[in-house]
Amino acid sequence: MKDILLQSLAVLLVSTLVKVRLNEAEETTASPKASTSIEFFDKNRPLARELDISVADGFTLAAVGDCIISRPLLQLKDPRFRVVIKIVRDADVTFGNLETNIIDIRRFKGYPQAETDGWWLISLPETAKDLKAMGFDLLSRANNHAMDWGTEGMRRTTQWLDEAGLVHAGSGEHRADARAARYLETEHGRVALVSMTSSFRLMAPAMPPFRQAPGRPGLNTIRTKHYTIVTAEVMRALCRARDLIEAQGKNLKAKAEKTVEPTAGDLPYELPKTFTFAGAKCLLGEHPGHTYTMDPIDLRQNIRSIRQGKQHSDFLIVSLHSHQSSMDRNRPADFQQKLAHAAIDAGADAFIGHGVHRLMPIEIYKGKPIFYSLGSFFWSDIQEPVAADSYEKYNDYLITALGGPDKATDADLNAILCAESYSSDTKENLVFLSIIAVSKYEQSNVSEIRLYPVDLGYGMRLTQSGIPRIASPTVGRNILERLQQISQPYRTEIVIEDNVGVIRFQDQPDKNDSRK
Repeated sequence: MKDILLQSLAVLLVSTLVKVRLNEAEETTASPKASTSIEFFDKNRPLARELDISVADGFTLAAVGDCIISRPLLQLKDPRFRVVIKIVRDADVTFGNLETNIIDIRRFKGYPQAETDGWWLISLPETAKDLKAMGFDLLSRANNHAMDWGTEGMRRTTQWLDEAGLVHAGSGEHRADARAARYLETEHGRVALVSMTSSFRLMAPAMPPFRQAPGRPGLNTIRTKHYTIVTAEVMRALCRARDLIEAQGKNLKAKAEKTVEPTAGDLPYELPKTFTFAGAKCLLGEHPGHTYTMDPIDLRQNIRSIRQGKQHSDFLIVSLHSHQSSMDRNRPADFQQKLAHAAIDAGADAFIGHGVHRLMPIEIYKGKPIFYSLGSFFWSDIQEPVAADSYEKYNDYLITALGGPDKATDADLNAILCAESYSSDTKENLVFLSIIAVSKYEQSNVSEIRLYPVDLGYGMRLTQSGIPRIASPTVGRNILERLQQISQPYRTEIVIEDNVGVIRFQDQPDKNDSRK
């Protein structure tokens, strides 16, 4: 009896202690002060200071857009090309978006990805070392062509880039690997890169391991939902079209059953705020346009990667590859500005966009540059080999153009694809006009951005086109004046001096304004 009483008292005592500990834990967890208090951090190293720019004075960053390059080019002696290479080399760090796969097709164990829009971009192995010798340091990999040749193509590209000594981000063996910032050690400080894409193939996003399922290799993605904004008049027409289709079906059934059904005009309905018609998601609004929402998981995890990348570096670049734009094709999609602002708020020092293959506006947000698209820097139409299903998909085009697919070469097919996909832009030569943006930093702030106009040689032979050359004065002024015009809504002042666009930060109105 005594033993039983002692055991009961022991159990009661242990239970009481456990309850006390649990209550203490709940109070600590629930307390905002406990979870956010700065008392846990070193007072001599405040959190806000970890997001400061800390590169040495005089640091320069050269940034270019899409690099669709298929072969070594540094051997070329073209004087205007050599001017471009000098600009790239003279910068302390040079960034570009690598929109291709670097593989040796003779030894490649993979195969073309089944889902594609006709291109399988490919580069010779020597291209990686050529890019390094040109002066490139950092390359983004998150884009819609990074998985053209599947996981094996992604891995072989990684191998060649690593061997060349190029730092790259945006792809990996699982989601955390693809999302992670990658770092370049320089004499001016540590520079980081986070690379994202909102345009990608269906199975391209990297996935994390989950329970028994392994992670999936792929890209760091920002998934979006697209809505077309329509006016009340258009929404009413869409609803009427739906009702007509439904009424036709009911009338056919009624005729078969010899009954009477109302016509579409007799069907009552209220104008909905959202509507899906023929696969398109429509949203009722005052003015026509496009709007996008970002996946909250992708946004949250990328913001965390950006914050950590900046905490572990002196300077952070955030890159976005995106094909989306607003109704006005000279302005980015609405989510891009939200993402760019959020990235800078989280610690990004420069936000660099690419993907639409034409120049887009420049915005200065909180004293930091946002390049919504730098256009194309390399545009190689020499793509060899091309997979069989491209020929089969565009068989009708080849019959019309050449009389049959058997007569077509890879060059013929690529020419047809480019003409179809970029017909409006090539008429204005926009795909082949670009800039190199060189930002200079003094006292932990950007002091000046110089914009060098670049001409890729539209209409030249394949061996000569798609190669960046410093633009002639006439072409250069056209490029820079267009950039001035499309950047005006963002209150960015660009002056043109000796065929170079210049942004001086003392000239920028309300440069610390959020610009929302």
